[in-house]
Amino acid sequence: MSILEVLFRSIPKEIRLTKPFITWFELEYIGEIPDNLLMRQCNDASKAVADVLINRYPNVSSISTTMLYPHEFFQKLIVELVVGYDKQLTKYANDMPTAFPYTLTAPKLVELDLIFYCDSSYQNLPTIRPRSLRKITIDLDQIPFSWDMFRVGNVSEAIVFNNLVDLSITDVHEDSNADSMAIENNLDLEFPKLERLHTKTCTLTRKTIQAMMSHGLKWLHCEGSFIDASQLCKQPLGSLHTLILDWVGELYPEETDDDFVSLSNEIFNKTDGIEHVQFEISSVNIAISMDGIDWPYLTHLSLSFMIPFKELFDMLPKVPNLVQLDMAVYDCDDDVFDETIELLTNIKNHYPIPSSSKIKTMCLTISHSIMRRGPCNKNSFGGVFENLKWYLPQLKNIDF
Repeated sequence: MSILEVLFRSIPKEIRLTKPFITWFELEYIGEIPDNLLMRQCNDASKAVADVLINRYPNVSSISTTMLYPHEFFQKLIVELVVGYDKQLTKYANDMPTAFPYTLTAPKLVELDLIFYCDSSYQNLPTIRPRSLRKITIDLDQIPFSWDMFRVGNVSEAIVFNNLVDLSITDVHEDSNADSMAIENNLDLEFPKLERLHTKTCTLTRKTIQAMMSHGLKWLHCEGSFIDASQLCKQPLGSLHTLILDWVGELYPEETDDDFVSLSNEIFNKTDGIEHVQFEISSVNIAISMDGIDWPYLTHLSLSFMIPFKELFDMLPKVPNLVQLDMAVYDCDDDVFDETIELLTNIKNHYPIPSSSKIKTMCLTISHSIMRRGPCNKNSFGGVFENLKWYLPQLKNIDF
């Protein structure tokens, strides 16, 4: 039996071909094909299989690849398919280690997802023309990154993302000396239509940030350290209608409580006029003090830890425009829990005058272990929290 006969007998079990889409399921091994046979004929076999698939399915416009530790055959096959469909692809999503030796012209490519992981020694990014792209997602893990992957042609010309509207980048770390290098080499970036930007644990140069935020950005979501967020928010924010900051405190031990207060105050005092200003603090393992905060334009706050309600009430004047508060309560000291139940049960005695808070929605995620320490069932437990509506007169919904 020839290698192609073995491959064609195996492929239908592993690949779903639904015209005009090709979707690859997660693969850890090829199965019936002996490794030594594949290694010896890998290049010829991948090219032959790709040619047959391209001839059989000529109208494919979208390729999505997801594989865990793929065999070299599949890495080469994916490259052959992408190159073969190059002129007609509108979407390409890659979630696997892949080495691209080619430049893709991809004149119709609208959506690009590149997720790389694991050992970076045997994979590299493709070179792609940026002109037609409207949405880009890049998650690199340990893979070195350069915007030059979008440079095709004259190295002295700017890299222009003519139609890009939505950009999401994760673990993209630019060289700290890249600003001076960019000036020397004229490595300019232009994003004339960019509306949505999501960054996660990224280190970007000032020049890149300015390019991303200079043409009327409308939606910005930054996950990572406050230092990274503050660099983004030093740019004019007047065009934004949504700003979301997501801080995972325990991942950034170099940031102190003073950094938390000073940098958050600096950012949230610049957000006047932004319709939706959201702050998510995903910090389960450390205590955050809200003393000293000043967030006058914050509208949405999400916490992965519990603030004692007395401290929460003391904080409300510092967040006068807050309309939604989410708290995930997974652990709670017995004394704090008892104090909370007592305060809410007798809230009119403790707070005879309602607040001026604008909070309309509160979502409380409470663990079963804490729920069991309260009233006998969820309904009666929720009844205690309904008393919050006395002190928060605009509160309409409390979700559990």
